[in-house]
Amino acid sequence: MTAYQARARQYQEVEFNTADRGRILLAMYDGGLRFLALAERGLEVGDYEVFGHNLGRAQAVVAELLHTLDHEAGGEIAANLERLYRFLLEHLVEANVQKSARHVADARRIFGIIGGAYREILANGLPAVMGDRSAA
Repeated sequence: MTAYQARARQYQEVEFNTADRGRILLAMYDGGLRFLALAERGLEVGDYEVFGHNLGRAQAVVAELLHTLDHEAGGEIAANLERLYRFLLEHLVEANVQKSARHVADARRIFGIIGGAYREILANGLPAVMGDRSAA
């Protein structure tokens, strides 16, 4: 294998790993949004078991996203995401304590913005710069 072929193969591997990571992150954002929507519906109909279960699942997604942040690679973006994720976790705790549809809707809106931005980054072929290291 020539040096050129080795570099081309290495590039392809990096590209493949980035795509997989991106798909996993998008699935996490989509799952988090789905769980928040289910929690919202549970609250609307007074089914607090469904509300609590799905709120907990959404919190687990946010906690995992928080855990996967790579501050060394992500720099300021990772720091900003950490603040947003921590805010979301606190907001979801308040949603649970207060049984607050407003808190869930706020979290859903913010989570949707973050996920939408990430989706746009990947759709435009830009590198995954969100500072995440999930699926690594």
